Amino acid sequence: MNGNLAQLGEDLRLHLSHLQVSLDNINGLFARGSIAHEAEFESRAQELQAAVKESSERTASLHETLRDGLERYAALTPETLSGWVSKRQTAQLHARADLIEQMAAVAVELAVLSTVEAERLTVTAIMARRQAVALQVERNDQL
Repeated sequence: MNGNLAQLGEDLRLHLSHLQVSLDNINGLFARGSIAHEAEFESRAQELQAAVKESSERTASLHETLRDGLERYAALTPETLSGWVSKRQTAQLHARADLIEQMAAVAVELAVLSTVEAERLTVTAIMARRQAVALQVERNDQL
């Protein structure tokens, strides 16, 4: 990040907006789940599968970035921070803040990507349950 809290806020708001859309989509599956047609679910599942596949490299990269950032952050001891503060080493303190801001943005972006995967799995679960119930009803009708 560039030390600009306003920019961090904008970046996070954008990701949170996408996150809200995915969560609303998941919630909507159950609000309209009983009336949506199988073709709608199949189409949505395919769209989500493509989105997940397209973002898989990005997801892996973000996981690696977050892991590296967390390792760097963990390596900063309280003594190191105290030394920076007492010596007024603002460049190091800004670099630490940049690292934490980057990790926050990465974590929220990963949440968005995870929610898209959750939406895909939810659509797939609904389709699987409908299939099982339909088969059971069909079998019971034949008895």
